[in-house]
Amino acid sequence: PRYDDSWERWNRTLKMLSTLGTRTVLRITLIRGYNDDEEMIPVFASLLQKSNAHFVEIKSYMHIGRSTNRLEHSDMLEMDEVRSFANKLAQENSDFTVMDESGISRIVILQNKKRFVDRFIPACC
Repeated sequence: PRYDDSWERWNRTLKMLSTLGTRTVLRITLIRGYNDDEEMIPVFASLLQKSNAHFVEIKSYMHIGRSTNRLEHSDMLEMDEVRSFANKLAQENSDFTVMDESGISRIVILQNKKRFVDRFIPACC
């Protein structure tokens, strides 16, 4: 981390998200062997609780760009693994439910049931 208090800053930001008057989204990028273990689910669930984000995007690491210099193709999760992790996370924090997914992108979107906003932004004019 660049700053000694990075974790504290991150937690303050999560708390701030819960009060913002605009749509909020958290992204969790899962990397095989780094943060995809089942024991991480309660950790992520507590972060979701703290942020109270409207949506959470849970996705697999994708082996593209500069990340290919430090990670392997095998670090990508399959869609069924992403889906399983997302479902377990939604079970751990019942404020969230699975809203949508994209197999080709290896993404599952969770939606906050207690801080509900429609997934589509209405036309303004």
